[in-house]
Amino acid sequence: MRWFATIGWILPVLLVTLYALVRNAQPYDTEHCWMDESHAMWLLTVPVCCSLVASLVFLINVVRVLLTKLNSTSPHPAPLGLRKATRATLILIPLFGLQHILLPFRPDKGCQLERYYQIGAALLISLQGLCVSCLFCFANHDVIFAVQCYLSRFFPDIVTHPFLESNGGQPATQSRDVVV
Repeated sequence: MRWFATIGWILPVLLVTLYALVRNAQPYDTEHCWMDESHAMWLLTVPVCCSLVASLVFLINVVRVLLTKLNSTSPHPAPLGLRKATRATLILIPLFGLQHILLPFRPDKGCQLERYYQIGAALLISLQGLCVSCLFCFANHDVIFAVQCYLSRFFPDIVTHPFLESNGGQPATQSRDVVV
């Protein structure tokens, strides 16, 4: 846990402190109350790019392990295994924050693409939580099952209880009776 605390809390504090000291030492960087970009911005962007590269390496490793586990007997994965690996990769991209790879490549100031970049960056940043929660919470089978059970109490004509649905209309008496 010490490594997690160091990487997650102490390292960012050190980097931001170093950035503040370097920027404060340059008189032309402090003219507009730090509203303009500085020449010392690389002190913040290099660690961010390093963490994105590390996330990409982790994602590639997860996909590699997934592909070897899905089809361990054949050197060429089956189309079904490849489809599952692709789906897992698409699900893991927002979890690892890899959509932020597009953000460091900013168009020049005053360029026509700058406005589109700002809109796209705002959408990527603000919708990451929604995307992750939809993929890992609302699309979870247990959550869907619980919501169906809850709604079937209030709307029995519209929503069928999952136990009745999977057991041919008969109520299930034990969890092993439910066909998944």
